[in-house]
Amino acid sequence: MNVLIVDDKAAARAILSDILSRGDQLQVHEAAHLQEARRILASAPIDLALIDLCLSDDRRNTDGLTLVREMREKTTAIPVIVSMSSDMESIRAAMRTGAYDYILKDSLSDELVLPIIHGIQSHQRLAREVQQLRARLGPGHFPSGLVGTSEVMAKLRDTIKRVAIWDKPVLVIGPTGSGKELVVEAIHALGPHPTEPLLPVNCGAIPPTLIESELFGHERGAFTGAERKRDGCFTAVQQGTLFLDELAELPLQQQAQLLRVLASGRFKRVGSDVEQDFHGRVVAATHANLEQLAREGRFREDLFHRLDVLTVRVPPLDERKEDIPALVAHFCRQEQKQQPPSRKQRSLRFTEDALQLLMRRNWPGNVRQLGNFIERLTVFCDADPIDSEALTLFLEEREGGAPARVDGLRDAARSILRMAVPNKLDAIDTALITEAMALAEGNKSAAARLLGVHRKAVERRLGRGDDGEE
Repeated sequence: MNVLIVDDKAAARAILSDILSRGDQLQVHEAAHLQEARRILASAPIDLALIDLCLSDDRRNTDGLTLVREMREKTTAIPVIVSMSSDMESIRAAMRTGAYDYILKDSLSDELVLPIIHGIQSHQRLAREVQQLRARLGPGHFPSGLVGTSEVMAKLRDTIKRVAIWDKPVLVIGPTGSGKELVVEAIHALGPHPTEPLLPVNCGAIPPTLIESELFGHERGAFTGAERKRDGCFTAVQQGTLFLDELAELPLQQQAQLLRVLASGRFKRVGSDVEQDFHGRVVAATHANLEQLAREGRFREDLFHRLDVLTVRVPPLDERKEDIPALVAHFCRQEQKQQPPSRKQRSLRFTEDALQLLMRRNWPGNVRQLGNFIERLTVFCDADPIDSEALTLFLEEREGGAPARVDGLRDAARSILRMAVPNKLDAIDTALITEAMALAEGNKSAAARLLGVHRKAVERRLGRGDDGEE
């Protein structure tokens, strides 16, 4: 394993080189400045880099961070460990840029450095094993329902393959209905422990009073109703993947507990003083802008930066409309398999102009909305093949209710303005939320997204009485 040490201080290079000399099969290369580091990277097969972020006595110097950025622009295959005396802001910047881990130069020791090196060596062995497995499976094998041959989908598959082999946390971001769950399934299937459990937890569907017990388990008598000891998700997942969906809905207290698990690999059951080891991997998904929520104090900034290292962005359907014909064919095959035995078997066929019409249309609900539309056509459309004229009838039917709803809401607002109520804004607010709930078919999270507010704001408003009080 070839290791590059980049540090302007000869003493620091000597300490790190001495520590690394005790590791197994480590070949050390040293560089005192940016230009020398570039030369070594261009001429030697480097497997790991330890980079000092401040390559001069001037603490404003950022040559080390520049090198991290340059390396990440060229490859993500070389793990980078950054070092700094105490400037945590510079370390956070490096982690956001793509550094694997960091060490503090004031406390260099075997116990601090070698475990990180050994962890990377273990990951690289796993990566080689996964690559060998992929070679046996064949170059076209991709264990996922992800469909499409567009450039953005090719990039997404490549990103999934790169992050899957690492046991580090992964953050999957993307709009609702874009296929984040499929991405998580692919990450798990291509990871080092595909036969272990993939355990999904919807953070927005579990009451805040129960989420801690659900995640960490509890001891008997830990709270009212805890009649026996119970394992939580962090235990049940074993060496597999814990999938935290709708992560932005996780309460702040449990965010702090999750951060501790990610940092230490250990957790406690509710009501217990005994720590347990977590052997699995956390993959989190959200449609929310966590960085914005962190600025607003609604999501922990330290947890966001901890997760925002291996990030997978799932594109909306509008960014890959050339994949719509393949997606339509995929959904048609699915619907054909699920047709009831009593129905005459038929497969949906589309004319070219119908497919072009689907490609021109906007799909705010993304792949999920397209799939639901194909399902509706399977049940109600008798045209064979389905042409643009038949398709237009169904598209207009689905969109025809929107103006009527807008008119109804406008009429409701005018009526409220004429009413003798003490707080007309509250009344209009309640009418808007009621309309959002109707459009979302009673789903509070979906209604909150329509309104552009947090789910808890919808819950608070729905819990108010007619007088506007809580």
